[in-house]
Amino acid sequence: MKKIIYVLALSLLMFNCSKSDNNDDSIATFLEKYEGTVWVYSSFDEEFYLRVIDNVNSPFEFWEEYGDCYEYYLGTMDDDYDSVTTTKNSSNTLELKFVEELEGVEYMVLFTLTVTGNSMEIKYALYEDGKLTDSYSEYLSKTSVNVDNLTLCDDF
Repeated sequence: MKKIIYVLALSLLMFNCSKSDNNDDSIATFLEKYEGTVWVYSSFDEEFYLRVIDNVNSPFEFWEEYGDCYEYYLGTMDDDYDSVTTTKNSSNTLELKFVEELEGVEYMVLFTLTVTGNSMEIKYALYEDGKLTDSYSEYLSKTSVNVDNLTLCDDF
């Protein structure tokens, strides 16, 4: 699970998408439609929350459980990849493609968030020179938890 958080944080540092001024859900972008919604991932030994923000510079916030407190992360844009492309930005799916070439190898990450009802699938796929080398999905549930009331961990 920590792997998905780090992938999310790293990927979202590069995030870029467009915003529409139309509030009609049928044509709203993913960020417009789900702004303010909170999603939770829980397993036996960990829990984290994700809140969608309708802001192309910082589209997601994260709270990761550490014992009796939570670490807070804000996903912000950065320029570490050779290219970042929003390949899909529909009302229920956001797909981002990150490409970087290192030492002659092209690395591509497809990062897809898809909402169906009260469930969000976060799918991660890593390609090296066009060949799929790793992929997995995590599933989050929509929640009404007020993440602003979570106890944050003191800085170490």
